[in-house]
Amino acid sequence: MAESSLLSALHDIRDRSRSWFADDPLATVKLVVAVTLLGLVLRVAALGSRVAHFDEGRVAYWALNLRDSGSFAYRYIIHGPFIQHVDSWVFTVAAPTDFTMRLPVAIVGGLLPLTALLFREHLRSDETVLTAAFLALNPVLLYFSRFMRSDVLVAAFMFTAFGLLVRFVDTRKPRYLYGVGAFMALGFASKENAIVYVLTWLGATGLLLAKVLVLPNGYRDAAGFLRSVPSAGAIWGRLRGRFWADIRRVRDIGRSFRDRHDSAASVLAAYASHIVLATLVFAFVSLFFYAPRGAGVAGIEHPPAPAASGDVNFWSGVTNLSLFPELVQTTWERVVDQYTEWFSPASEKATTTDTGLIESIETFYESVDGHYEVLLKALGYAAAPLLLFSAFGYALDRLGTVEPRHLIPFLAYGGYVSILGYPIGTDIGAPWLAVHVVVPLSVPAAVGLAAVVRWGSESLSAEDVTGVAIAATILLLVTALVGNTAATQVYANEHLEGNPLVQYAQPQESLRADLAEMDRIATAHGNGTDVVMYHGESGDAYDGGDAYVKEDRDEWNDSWWDTRPTCLQWHNSLPLPWYFAADDVNVTCENRPGVLVEQAQAGQPPILITQQVDSTVPTQRLEDAGYEPRTHRMRTKYSSNDMTVWVHESYGRETNA
Repeated sequence: MAESSLLSALHDIRDRSRSWFADDPLATVKLVVAVTLLGLVLRVAALGSRVAHFDEGRVAYWALNLRDSGSFAYRYIIHGPFIQHVDSWVFTVAAPTDFTMRLPVAIVGGLLPLTALLFREHLRSDETVLTAAFLALNPVLLYFSRFMRSDVLVAAFMFTAFGLLVRFVDTRKPRYLYGVGAFMALGFASKENAIVYVLTWLGATGLLLAKVLVLPNGYRDAAGFLRSVPSAGAIWGRLRGRFWADIRRVRDIGRSFRDRHDSAASVLAAYASHIVLATLVFAFVSLFFYAPRGAGVAGIEHPPAPAASGDVNFWSGVTNLSLFPELVQTTWERVVDQYTEWFSPASEKATTTDTGLIESIETFYESVDGHYEVLLKALGYAAAPLLLFSAFGYALDRLGTVEPRHLIPFLAYGGYVSILGYPIGTDIGAPWLAVHVVVPLSVPAAVGLAAVVRWGSESLSAEDVTGVAIAATILLLVTALVGNTAATQVYANEHLEGNPLVQYAQPQESLRADLAEMDRIATAHGNGTDVVMYHGESGDAYDGGDAYVKEDRDEWNDSWWDTRPTCLQWHNSLPLPWYFAADDVNVTCENRPGVLVEQAQAGQPPILITQQVDSTVPTQRLEDAGYEPRTHRMRTKYSSNDMTVWVHESYGRETNA
C-alpha cells in the first residue's frame, strides 16, 4: 500500500512538471534563471568571513593602490588586470574589505549558470537546467567563486565566449561574433591561461574531426560503427576489387558534408566585415584593461612617480589621436614582455637536459607530480559526482544511447585534456586548477545525470519499482554528497589542511578577531604608530624566507615596487599588508629586542606582531608590560609562519577568538 502511494505521488510530480513545461515555452529559461539566483545567493552569503589568502591579499593590495595612486602597469605575476581595475572601481564606492574585494568574482561566478542557455539548441530542456545546476552548485566552483582569484573569471568569460560561438554557428546571427570578441578579451584580461582555452578548443576540434572522419558518414555512434565493421576477407575483397569505388564513396561523403555545412571560405566571405569588427572589439577591450594608467610602471615603483603631462596612458591615448599609436605600441610591448616571462616556467619544464631523455622525463615528472596530486585530490573530493556523470554522459553519447551530438565529446575532450595539461603549465600546484576541468565537464555531466532522471521516469511509467528506487537513490546520494561537501569544505573548515580545496597559503580563521581589533584600535589611536612588526633573529629565518622584517635596517626604506610597509619582507607577511592598507594602519618595524622592550614598557604601540620562529622575542617581558598574546597559523603546512599578535591591556580585546 505504501509502495503504491509513493508511486502515485511520483506520478503526480512527474505529470505536473511535464504539464508546466508544456504550458510554458519559457519554462527552461525560468528554471535556469532560478538556479542562477540560487547560485548568486550561495556565493554572496558570508562572503567576507574567511581571512584573505596570500594571493587575495597581494592582488587586493594592488587594486587599492590603483585606486589611491591612479597608476597601473600590467604585471603577469599579479595575473590579468581585469580584477585590479574592477576592484579599484568597487573600492571607490565601497570600503575596501574582504567582502567587496571578492564581490566581482562572486557575481561573475554566480552568473555563470546562465551560459547553459547558449547550448540549448544542442541540449534537451532537462540537460540545460542540469548544466546550470552543476555550474551553480559544484563545490569547486562555489568555493573559488568566493575567492578573489582570476580562475573563475577566465573560466566564465572563455566558456561564455565559446557558448556565443556555438550560438553563432546555430543561428548565423553576427551579433554573437561581437559577443565572442568581447568575452574573449575579458578572458584574456582576467588571466594569461586564456590562451590555454584556445589551445584546448583547437585540440578538441582536432579530436572531433578525427572522430567524424574515422567513423563512416552513416555511423555517428561508436556502437553502430562496431556492428558494421566488415570481416578481414571482406576488407581484402574491397582492397582488390572496389578500391576506386570506395575512393568515390569517400568523395561523395565529402561532397555531402560540404552541401550540409557552409564551407569555411563561404562563412569568411559572408561575415568578413563582422569578423573584422569583432576583432576590433577584442582589441579595444584588451587595450582598455592592459594599457597603462597614470604614470604606468614608474607609478607603481618605489618611490612612486606622479603622472606627468608627457606620460602616455589609456586616457591620454584615446582622447588624443596623435598619441594613440604610441599607446598601442607601449601596451603591446608590455604585454609581449610579460607574456614571454609567463611562458618561461612552462617552457623550462619541457626542456630536455643534457642528462638524457629518460632522466629528463623523470625530472619533468618530479616537477609536476605534486601538481597532479593536488588537482586530483580537489577533483576527487569536491567534484566526484560531476566527473562520474561526465564520463557516463560521454559514454552514452558515443554508444548512441542518446542522440549523438558533437558538443558533448568536444567539451568532454576539453575537460579531460585539462586534467593532463594544466599541472604542466603552472608553477604552483593548487586546487583552483580544478575550475578549468569542472566548467567544460558540466555539460556532459548534465547529459549523464539527465539520462538517470529519464530512466527513473520511464521506470515509473512501467511501474518498475526497482528502477525507480535505483534512480531515486542515485539522485539522493548525489544531492547529499554535494550538499555535505559544500557545507564542510566551502563554508566550514576553510583553513584545515585536510580540506582539499584549501591552498596552503591560507591563514587561520582565528586571525579574524585580531584583524578586527587592529582596525578598531587604528581608528581610535590617531596618527601614532598602531603596529610594530618585530623580528630580531638572523640566519635560518631569512634563508628559509620566513622572516617578516628585513634583516638590514639600511634597506627598510628601499623597495623596488611600492610595497608598503617597505621595512617588511613584504611577500612573507601577506596578507597583512592588504589589511594595513585597507584599514589605514600605521606600521613600523623593529629588530632590536631591547628597543622593543622599552617601547612595550612605555605602553606603546597598541599592537606588536612577532613570529614563533624568532627566539629573540622577549615573551615574558612583553607579558609583564601588559601585552596579551594570541598566536595564529598563517599557512596550513608551515609552522614557521605562525604569528603572535600582542595587544596592550590598556586597549583591551573586545572580541573573542
